[in-house]
Amino acid sequence: MSATATLTSAPRTLPAAPRVHRTELLRGSGVWAGAVLAVTVIVAVLARRYSLFDTWATTQAALREAGLLLGGPLALTAGCLQGGRERRRGTGDLLASAARSPLRRALTAALPSVAWPVLGYLAATAVCLGVLLPYASYGHPAWHLAAVDAVALGSLGALGFAAGRAVPWRFSPPLVGVAGYVLLGAGVSGYPGRGTAWLSPANGGWGRFGDVPVWWAGALCVVWTAGLAVAALLAGHARRRALAVLPLLAAVAAGSVLYRTGDDLLRSDSSATALVCDRGTPAVCVRATHAGALPAVRAVVTRIDSRLAGAPGAPVRYREGGTGGAIPPGEVRFELYGGVFRGRLGDPETLYRDFVFAVTMPFGCEGSSDPAGHPAEYAAQEWLGLGRPLSADTAGRERQAESAARRLRALAPAERRAWLGRYLVAARGCDTSGVPAP
Repeated sequence: MSATATLTSAPRTLPAAPRVHRTELLRGSGVWAGAVLAVTVIVAVLARRYSLFDTWATTQAALREAGLLLGGPLALTAGCLQGGRERRRGTGDLLASAARSPLRRALTAALPSVAWPVLGYLAATAVCLGVLLPYASYGHPAWHLAAVDAVALGSLGALGFAAGRAVPWRFSPPLVGVAGYVLLGAGVSGYPGRGTAWLSPANGGWGRFGDVPVWWAGALCVVWTAGLAVAALLAGHARRRALAVLPLLAAVAAGSVLYRTGDDLLRSDSSATALVCDRGTPAVCVRATHAGALPAVRAVVTRIDSRLAGAPGAPVRYREGGTGGAIPPGEVRFELYGGVFRGRLGDPETLYRDFVFAVTMPFGCEGSSDPAGHPAEYAAQEWLGLGRPLSADTAGRERQAESAARRLRALAPAERRAWLGRYLVAARGCDTSGVPAP
């Protein structure tokens, strides 16, 4: 048999380096960390889909919070466990005699700690965005933010690996994971004005309603997190450890800009807060993010308007947002706190009660000024379908209120409209003491 035939019949094998990388990727704690991270993020995000996700901004904010706050400590723990593997197995001296440099060996060993959290998060992001694709009513997915979060998770895995190599103690992984949870959690609330919050990859300020990050904020976060990870690996394993200064300086520079800029990293999204109105009477206006819920809000307004038809002083406009400052006469301000999902209100009954209170006791009034136990106020609220008197603090006052409500129902339509008109005008001035109960 010729040499050519022998070479041809020999089995094909992968080059040494890819074979080693594949072996590292398919074993160890990284695989489990990626799988657990993906499942955790999917469950945490989709469990709140009915009450939260009416825009892509809020959806991705929830993905960031679940992925970084829950997945970040997991990546740190798995990386630290991977980093201390050589000391636990007693193979440090054997690997030190290999031909490869310490940095190349470290990068190969750290590959699962970096790759699997990233792959797990990206898989979870794809699943969540795919499930919610038919439902989100405003905006579009910002794929670059998912990439920023993935880089942060990979960097946390690398930092955990470096910590495991530096301190190969059996209790290092859980301690590193707990410390990571505490540090990452400092940025979840995203308190305004706190620059330190923006140093946390899990900062919840990115998903604040009506705001979007400036285009270069994501690049700064990548340099901040990846720079720290690269510096840690170079400092622990490079032959010229002074090279770690370069990525460290880049990370410090990016972190300084994040810290000093703080909430100015966000700009107002005027298109999200713009009003969308229908052509009905009274007019109903909601934010563009809730445009799909406009028919549902109109249905709630119609229920109230049908009870106030023809009454002088009835509202002529219902507007979402802007509850601060002076409110024009005849306008009712509200917020859709119940959430919107696929154009449906999360809690239409709560919105109805809010409208009743806004009409009978407008925003800014501390309460009715009627000294007789609020019978007039309750009569108006009961006519609008609110229910039992909330302000009657004794049985006698409750009977007075219920009696006033019965008399209002018994009035002729013209007399009832006239009384309601007098009450609504007085309520707008926050003083109903001059309006006698029916």
